[in-house]
Amino acid sequence: TSIILAQERKSIEAHKAFFRIEEGLNSSAVDKFSNYFGDKNYLSLANGTTGYFSANQSYYVIKDFLSVYQSVSFKLTNIVTETSTPFASGSLKYNNKGIRGTATVFIALYLIDNQWRISQITIN
Repeated sequence: TSIILAQERKSIEAHKAFFRIEEGLNSSAVDKFSNYFGDKNYLSLANGTTGYFSANQSYYVIKDFLSVYQSVSFKLTNIVTETSTPFASGSLKYNNKGIRGTATVFIALYLIDNQWRISQITIN
């Protein structure tokens, strides 16, 4: 039962991470989830930015992206945490220079030192 409890705890922690990311993207506040950035995060954004970034770089890359593609709303619609690499996807409604748009968001996590970290964020 201790293995099951550990798995459930990891699943709950992954849900918390996704909730924080959802909260942050919904309000264009990277600060709400920046502590989940790992040493190396893969980002692929609708503005053409793609690659691996450090935690610090990831913070500013996403902050800059959200300053142009201002979030109107963001909701995760699919969350899978019962796996060693949890992932979630959802829809970001944004405003870019007065023009509304929608982007699909994909987020993946990985476990390092018993902490969930973002391995990937795709916004296209």
